[in-house]
Amino acid sequence: MSSLNPLENFDTSHWKTDDKSWMKEREKQWPEIEQMLYALEMTKKGRGIVKRYFLKGSLPHWKKLHDWDRDSTVRHLNLLLFLYLHPCQDETVLRSLRDQFMEHPQALPGDRLGGFTLLFSIGQGHASSGGTRLVSTSELEKELPLAVSQLPDAPAPYAHCKIVDIHTNGHNERLFNLMLPDLSQDTVQLPVTRDTYVSRAPRYFPWDHEELPLRAFRFALFDLWTMGQWLAFPATSSKGYNDMIFQYERPLDLWYQDVAKSAAPEGKWLEPVLIGLYRIFQFDLDNEPDESPRTRFVRRMRALLTERQFSESFQALVKLAKNDGIAVRNPWSDEPKLRSRSLPR
Repeated sequence: MSSLNPLENFDTSHWKTDDKSWMKEREKQWPEIEQMLYALEMTKKGRGIVKRYFLKGSLPHWKKLHDWDRDSTVRHLNLLLFLYLHPCQDETVLRSLRDQFMEHPQALPGDRLGGFTLLFSIGQGHASSGGTRLVSTSELEKELPLAVSQLPDAPAPYAHCKIVDIHTNGHNERLFNLMLPDLSQDTVQLPVTRDTYVSRAPRYFPWDHEELPLRAFRFALFDLWTMGQWLAFPATSSKGYNDMIFQYERPLDLWYQDVAKSAAPEGKWLEPVLIGLYRIFQFDLDNEPDESPRTRFVRRMRALLTERQFSESFQALVKLAKNDGIAVRNPWSDEPKLRSRSLPR
């Protein structure tokens, strides 16, 4: 980067703040975004920072916020929200902005890398449970009183809660591709800051970099359980549910890259993996529309599991599932149970 602060001259021309109809549309969109951020446990202060960016293109006061809410993965404007809420949809512009955000020396590592965690939380964890999250109505009345009448009630026994949609408006795949252009990249070079050294710091220059993990976690075979939960969840029109990240080719390739050499799990971890495999191979594609996200996922996942190389012990489980060797009691319910005869010997 030519500048030590690549966002110093951040281009706000994409925010048409002088256009009343444009601003009216942005203001109309904001409540749903804020409801999601609240459900994801972002503070009122953090939501205010994101709102100013969404409406006017104002960036956070990074230096002032340096020591505030440091342990949160959603403290304010992270990489995911920076790209998702930008009004420009031009991939070339957004790719450049992605690099500028990653190179910004005043942002905490969590402001950059936390965006990756949030993307998979939305596209995997929340998607598998219907793409929604429950929030307490009484707490919502304190924080977002106008939202109480806008959000649907949760069914019994959660009638004291409201349902909030958790999604990126169908952009999970696009955001994944923007944020992770190179699947082979495990680490990232981030600018050195005063956080780099916790004791007496050696002399360093503003252009020095340190190497950090690109993601705070790696995928595991246990994710098969989450995938199976998504298949077992009743089909819904929820945007979050229908944008499950693993229906897309590159996220599934990343999952494979992380787990290819993993041995089959043992003990209590074996049953959920077997149930996940059962659901993938027994899912009824004949009664699922061709354009369904679940159809797309199942076809891709079955091909990946049977055509690519895994550890010998895990491939034995795949073979068992493919050949109807796994028996599950109540497989599509909330409480599936592996029949003992299905356990590998």
